Amino acid sequence: MAIGLTARLDSELDVYTVYTMTPVTAKVFLSGNSQAVRIPKAFRIASDTVVLIKMPDGFLVRDERAHARRLKAFAALAGSCPGFPEIPANLAPNIKRNWE
Repeated sequence: MAIGLTARLDSELDVYTVYTMTPVTAKVFLSGNSQAVRIPKAFRIASDTVVLIKMPDGFLVRDERAHARRLKAFAALAGSCPGFPEIPANLAPNIKRNWE
């Protein structure tokens, strides 16, 4: 049995919790001239639009409003722990990947 990684956003706390889940198969169909994926109820999202990000073995569907909320919550943590040591920036150059 294959196990994939998925996540859940606790909207009350804006905490992103990662847990494992078995993969789910979704139906691909044509809608007019476009290809569409029927998203199962367990994966339902509140947004009208999503961002698709090409990955080496497929694509990632991301709800941008939820992503923006998480980034805002993460940014709000800056300076919230005065005793935390300063971590130097990662100055390594980005590696060009040919995923397209």
